[in-house]
Amino acid sequence: MPRNFSLKKSPLAPINEPKLMPVQGLNLYTFSAGLYSKNRDDIAIFVFPKNSSVAEVFTKSSIRSFTLDWNEKILKNKKIHALFVNSGNANTFTGNHGKQSIRSIVNQIKKTYLINDNNIFVASTGVIGEKFPISQVLKTITKPQMTKEWMNSARAIMTTDTFPKGVSVTSMIEGKRITITGISKGSGMIEPNMATMLGFIFIDADFGSEILNKLLKENISYSFNSISVDGEESTNDTVILASTRAIKFKKPIKNVNDKRIIDFKKKLKKVFMKLSELIVRDGEGATKLIEINVLNARNEKDANTFAKSIANSPLVKTAIHGSDPNWGRIIMALGKTYININIKKLKVYFGKYLVIKNGTAHSKVDDKIISKYLGKDNIKITVDLGLGIKSSRILTCDLSKQYIDINASYKT
Repeated sequence: MPRNFSLKKSPLAPINEPKLMPVQGLNLYTFSAGLYSKNRDDIAIFVFPKNSSVAEVFTKSSIRSFTLDWNEKILKNKKIHALFVNSGNANTFTGNHGKQSIRSIVNQIKKTYLINDNNIFVASTGVIGEKFPISQVLKTITKPQMTKEWMNSARAIMTTDTFPKGVSVTSMIEGKRITITGISKGSGMIEPNMATMLGFIFIDADFGSEILNKLLKENISYSFNSISVDGEESTNDTVILASTRAIKFKKPIKNVNDKRIIDFKKKLKKVFMKLSELIVRDGEGATKLIEINVLNARNEKDANTFAKSIANSPLVKTAIHGSDPNWGRIIMALGKTYININIKKLKVYFGKYLVIKNGTAHSKVDDKIISKYLGKDNIKITVDLGLGIKSSRILTCDLSKQYIDINASYKT
């Protein structure tokens, strides 16, 4: 079992904790099973109306949690009746005991919450390879404790997170108010292509799973798949978009291009972007949020490769942490991709300051000014390749000594 983390709140955390709005038709239960300590919740259960719809994306890691195998199997039903989430144990590399634990959880939820189908999704996060504490979990979830405080669910799924992450917005469709509420968790082992993070976004509009699936895939690429803390990818990563379908419309919405949902799509994108940004703001040991923009690449693949190379470079991240105006780290990160670059067209900016112009240091660059800019807690790095029209944006953070301290003692 991981130690009971009591880390200092990230300096990049929002000043005020948001108030999350309940989603019509969705009931929330949170529990403390002592998976960390008796002083915090570590389990959340969401119970949906029957025939609620769902979409999910998974990590592409070749080793993954049994929870994702279970979810992928029942996802074929395109329905969700309950979602169970625990922190404190990843239920990965746990053998037959881990698989049977999932079945036991599902059966207990069916019994306790009077559900007569298997459309119960499961998610776990925590230490890999430790025996799943099924007896503690089952004993706890048999005593339902409904809560109206939705941030409790965000707290329950935290591991090394220093603050709970949640966002709520509303949108109007046919004059009816639609609620979008999402929570996420993640702090370390974060890399584009999912990360050691969980994301759950809930709505109450009458959308089927086909619409949800398209909306999820539209939003995932530039949100949860465009963040990095340390370049590491985990085994349990997943994002779920689910709807209670409680709010009906005069005419069913069957197409993501339906003009009635233009505003809704903008608001949904906002939720995805904010939930993923909050994960980077809580990066283990992070003191600075770094936005990397690669512009005018030949193609999207190249743009993403360049952006990831910069975002995942320990040399870049430690230089930014120390406010060191060493733009040579950016050049190094670009070059190690092995992708051809015309340096005569290359421009690099730190914020508004041009440091590289046409393949050489800008004559007017002032290291003292650049260092002062890099001392801020929000940094922007822009690379203009001048080779095409494609771009990529990734959020990352600096790399500090505290990252080492946290990950050198995760289990001890």
